[in-house]
Amino acid sequence: MCLGASLEARAAGKKPGKFYVVGMGAAPDLITVRGLEVVKRADLFLLEEKSDLAVWGKWIGKKPVLYAPHLARVFYGTDPASLSDPAQRAWAEKNDALRKELVAKIRQAVAAGKIVAYLQWGDAMIYGNLYLLEMLPPEVPTEVVPGVGAFQAGSAALKRSTVFGWDTNAVILTMGDWPGRADTNEKLMAAGTSMVFYTMHIDYPTVFAQLARAYPADTPVAVVSFAGDPRSEKIVRSTVGAFLAEVDWAHLPAEAHTLFVGKFLTAGQARKDGVSHGKDWIRQQHGDDVPGAQSACEQR
Repeated sequence: MCLGASLEARAAGKKPGKFYVVGMGAAPDLITVRGLEVVKRADLFLLEEKSDLAVWGKWIGKKPVLYAPHLARVFYGTDPASLSDPAQRAWAEKNDALRKELVAKIRQAVAAGKIVAYLQWGDAMIYGNLYLLEMLPPEVPTEVVPGVGAFQAGSAALKRSTVFGWDTNAVILTMGDWPGRADTNEKLMAAGTSMVFYTMHIDYPTVFAQLARAYPADTPVAVVSFAGDPRSEKIVRSTVGAFLAEVDWAHLPAEAHTLFVGKFLTAGQARKDGVSHGKDWIRQQHGDDVPGAQSACEQR
């Protein structure tokens, strides 16, 4: 859509259209209020799978739907002509044509003043699909509405904040390694901090062999399946040293579970230094830890 088309739409009294990427949450009822408002106003939807229509159909109704298959991202960023293998080149050309077709339809709908919503499970900003958003020219109005993803929902299920690791202060979100990756998991593990693995295509024996070289055997781990869904959510706990032997990892639900690793699972918010290094800052910001001050209950 060119800027002129947008101005013409406004001059004609039409509201300008917009393309949204909406994180729908890790469970059907974890959509945010903002996301739900976009869904209600949308004129055209994009989904990855037809099965998504069964979950979100009550909001979509009979409005038109386009499908952007998950595999359409394969070879994104690769020039098909650069591929020597005929089968790969054909696949790359097919996906390139599909992506361009979808972008053209999105531009046409937005130019006509329509709201287009690309619905994605979890939070689209963590391993979601943004290639259509990236392919649109900058003059096309766009917005991303974040969702409650597996990381947030899984942490909530565990009732622990991953950044509190006793003697660490960060969390690494990652997934399985693949050829050519620079930040391999073994390099990330060297920090010894909390880790969360999105488990698509993960090789559990390899990952735990790596973890065993970087973490003590008694380091706690947990798998959260169907995070955020009270009907199906399940937590399995173990340790780095015992996981492969005591957990039926080969039969965990594919693409529906997340692996958490770190001392935060048992330490909670307790810190090795008791956060004593920050006492002056806490006193300055909150002023409620001065010796002799009334407690919150006493003040009431």
